[in-house]
Amino acid sequence: MALTIVYAVYGTTNSSVNVTQICQQAVSAGNDDIPVNNTFMGGDPDFGVVKSFAIVYQLQTAPNPGCYTVKTATEGDTLDLVPPGASATAAPR
Repeated sequence: MALTIVYAVYGTTNSSVNVTQICQQAVSAGNDDIPVNNTFMGGDPDFGVVKSFAIVYQLQTAPNPGCYTVKTATEGDTLDLVPPGASATAAPR
């Protein structure tokens, strides 16, 4: 998949964890949907508090290949990194 995770973080203002590697492993395995939950993110960085997730990535086959994309989500969401109609597996031009 021609998708590179630049940075990803999961948590609250009190406690957060860098989950860049976890997200890169998922997309390297062909998964462009990121489940925003404690299980996928490797644990609960702030028990009892709703977490947020932010990710910065590059999709090489996007309309503007190589541009950075930033997305955010709340615990319980699933974040789709590849927009409908786009392909993360097509060869870059």
